[in-house]
Amino acid sequence: MSYREILQQAESFHLLSDEALSTIEAFCDLRQFQRGDRLFKEGETAHSLWVITEGAVDLRFDLPGRETTGESTLSSVAANRIIGWSSLIRPYQYKLSAYCNTDQCRMLLMDREKLLDYLYENPKTGYCFFSAMLRLVGSRFETLQHSAGDRSPILDTADA
Repeated sequence: MSYREILQQAESFHLLSDEALSTIEAFCDLRQFQRGDRLFKEGETAHSLWVITEGAVDLRFDLPGRETTGESTLSSVAANRIIGWSSLIRPYQYKLSAYCNTDQCRMLLMDREKLLDYLYENPKTGYCFFSAMLRLVGSRFETLQHSAGDRSPILDTADA
Protein backbone atom coordinates (compact mmCIF):
# COMPACT_ATOMS: atom_id res chain seq x y z
CA MET A 1 0.00 0.00 0.00
CA SER A 2 1.40 3.42 -0.93
CA TYR A 3 1.79 6.20 1.61
CA ARG A 4 -0.96 8.14 -0.20
CA GLU A 5 -3.35 5.18 0.17
CA ILE A 6 -2.53 5.01 3.88
CA LEU A 7 -3.21 8.73 4.25
CA GLN A 8 -6.53 8.39 2.38
CA GLN A 9 -7.70 6.05 5.16
CA ALA A 10 -6.30 8.07 8.07
CA GLU A 11 -8.40 10.43 10.15
CA SER A 12 -7.91 14.11 9.28
CA PHE A 13 -6.11 13.24 6.03
CA HIS A 14 -8.96 11.41 4.31
CA LEU A 15 -10.63 14.76 3.53
CA LEU A 16 -7.64 16.16 1.63
CA SER A 17 -7.31 16.20 -2.16
CA ASP A 18 -5.28 13.60 -4.03
CA GLU A 19 -2.90 16.39 -5.02
CA ALA A 20 -2.33 17.36 -1.37
CA LEU A 21 -1.85 13.73 -0.32
CA SER A 22 0.64 13.17 -3.15
CA THR A 23 2.70 16.08 -1.82
CA ILE A 24 2.39 15.06 1.84
CA GLU A 25 3.45 11.47 1.15
CA ALA A 26 6.92 12.81 0.28
CA PHE A 27 7.25 13.85 3.95
CA CYS A 28 6.53 10.32 5.21
CA ASP A 29 8.52 7.33 6.40
CA LEU A 30 7.20 3.89 7.39
CA ARG A 31 8.54 2.24 10.56
CA GLN A 32 7.81 -1.01 12.36
CA PHE A 33 7.77 -1.72 16.10
CA GLN A 34 7.31 -4.79 18.28
CA ARG A 35 5.16 -5.28 21.39
CA GLY A 36 6.48 -3.16 24.26
CA ASP A 37 8.64 -0.88 22.08
CA ARG A 38 8.44 2.77 23.01
CA LEU A 39 7.68 4.93 19.96
CA PHE A 40 8.26 8.23 21.73
CA LYS A 41 8.63 9.47 25.27
CA GLU A 42 6.82 12.20 27.16
CA GLY A 43 8.90 15.38 27.04
CA GLU A 44 10.84 14.49 23.90
CA THR A 45 10.89 16.88 20.98
CA ALA A 46 7.95 16.01 18.72
CA HIS A 47 9.54 15.78 15.28
CA SER A 48 6.77 13.67 13.72
CA LEU A 49 3.04 13.23 13.39
CA TRP A 50 2.21 9.50 13.42
CA VAL A 51 -0.45 7.45 11.62
CA ILE A 52 -0.99 3.92 12.92
CA THR A 53 -1.19 1.67 9.86
CA GLU A 54 -1.24 -1.68 11.67
CA GLY A 55 -1.60 -2.72 15.30
CA ALA A 56 -2.43 -0.58 18.30
CA VAL A 57 -0.58 1.89 20.49
CA ASP A 58 -0.97 2.69 24.19
CA LEU A 59 -0.61 6.32 25.21
CA ARG A 60 0.72 6.44 28.77
CA PHE A 61 1.81 8.70 31.57
CA ASP A 62 5.22 7.39 32.57
CA LEU A 63 5.59 7.77 36.31
CA PRO A 64 9.05 8.93 37.44
CA GLY A 65 11.22 6.19 38.92
CA ARG A 66 8.85 3.40 37.89
CA GLU A 67 8.83 0.93 35.05
CA THR A 68 5.95 1.58 32.67
CA THR A 69 3.03 -0.83 32.67
CA GLY A 70 -0.36 -1.08 31.04
CA GLU A 71 -1.85 0.37 34.23
CA SER A 72 -0.54 3.81 33.26
CA THR A 73 -2.34 3.66 29.89
CA LEU A 74 -4.56 6.66 29.34
CA SER A 75 -5.80 5.58 25.91
CA SER A 76 -5.30 2.84 23.32
CA VAL A 77 -5.34 3.88 19.69
CA ALA A 78 -5.77 1.56 16.68
CA ALA A 79 -5.17 1.55 12.92
CA ASN A 80 -5.87 4.62 10.76
CA ARG A 81 -5.68 6.88 13.81
CA ILE A 82 -3.27 9.73 14.40
CA ILE A 83 -1.02 10.20 17.43
CA GLY A 84 1.66 12.75 18.23
CA TRP A 85 -0.49 15.86 17.87
CA SER A 86 2.09 17.71 19.94
CA SER A 87 4.19 17.87 16.79
CA LEU A 88 1.73 20.47 15.48
CA ILE A 89 1.69 22.78 18.51
CA ARG A 90 4.48 24.70 20.22
CA PRO A 91 6.58 23.89 22.17
CA TYR A 92 6.62 20.71 20.01
CA GLN A 93 7.07 18.22 22.87
CA TYR A 94 5.19 14.97 23.32
CA LYS A 95 2.81 15.12 26.29
CA LEU A 96 2.50 11.33 26.70
CA SER A 97 4.63 8.30 25.90
CA ALA A 98 3.54 5.83 23.21
CA TYR A 99 4.08 2.05 23.29
CA CYS A 100 3.26 -0.69 20.79
CA ASN A 101 0.69 -2.94 22.50
CA THR A 102 0.23 -5.57 19.77
CA ASP A 103 2.69 -8.09 18.35
CA GLN A 104 3.73 -5.49 15.83
CA CYS A 105 2.86 -1.93 14.94
CA ARG A 106 3.48 -0.27 11.61
CA MET A 107 3.58 3.49 11.72
CA LEU A 108 3.66 6.17 9.06
CA LEU A 109 5.65 9.15 10.37
CA MET A 110 5.36 12.63 8.86
CA ASP A 111 8.10 15.19 9.21
CA ARG A 112 6.60 18.02 11.28
CA GLU A 113 8.47 20.90 9.70
CA LYS A 114 7.74 19.86 6.13
CA LEU A 115 4.07 19.19 6.91
CA LEU A 116 3.56 22.52 8.68
CA ASP A 117 5.39 24.41 5.94
CA TYR A 118 3.18 22.80 3.30
CA LEU A 119 -0.02 23.54 5.23
CA TYR A 120 1.08 27.15 5.73
CA GLU A 121 1.86 27.56 2.03
CA ASN A 122 -1.49 25.95 1.08
CA PRO A 123 -4.04 27.61 3.37
CA LYS A 124 -7.14 25.85 1.99
CA THR A 125 -5.55 22.47 2.63
CA GLY A 126 -4.29 23.69 6.01
CA TYR A 127 -7.76 24.88 6.98
CA CYS A 128 -9.32 21.56 5.96
CA PHE A 129 -6.68 19.57 7.83
CA PHE A 130 -6.76 21.59 11.05
CA SER A 131 -10.57 21.71 11.06
CA ALA A 132 -10.57 17.91 10.93
CA MET A 133 -7.88 17.79 13.64
CA LEU A 134 -10.01 19.96 15.94
CA ARG A 135 -12.97 17.61 15.48
CA LEU A 136 -10.65 14.68 16.14
CA VAL A 137 -9.25 16.18 19.35
CA GLY A 138 -12.76 16.98 20.56
CA SER A 139 -13.93 13.46 19.81
CA ARG A 140 -10.96 11.88 21.60
CA PHE A 141 -11.48 14.14 24.61
CA GLU A 142 -15.15 13.17 24.75
CA THR A 143 -14.22 9.48 24.60
CA LEU A 144 -11.69 10.00 27.39
CA GLN A 145 -14.24 11.87 29.44
CA HIS A 146 -16.75 9.02 29.14
CA SER A 147 -14.16 6.38 29.97
CA ALA A 148 -13.07 8.31 33.09
CA GLY A 149 -16.55 7.94 34.54
CA ASP A 150 -19.04 10.48 35.78
CA ARG A 151 -17.26 11.08 39.09
CA SER A 152 -13.94 12.30 37.75
CA PRO A 153 -13.23 15.63 39.48
CA ILE A 154 -11.19 16.84 36.50
CA LEU A 155 -13.70 15.96 33.83
CA ASP A 156 -16.95 16.45 35.74
CA THR A 157 -18.96 19.24 34.09
CA ALA A 158 -22.24 18.75 35.95
CA ASP A 159 -21.77 21.92 38.05
CA ALA A 160 -20.23 24.03 35.30
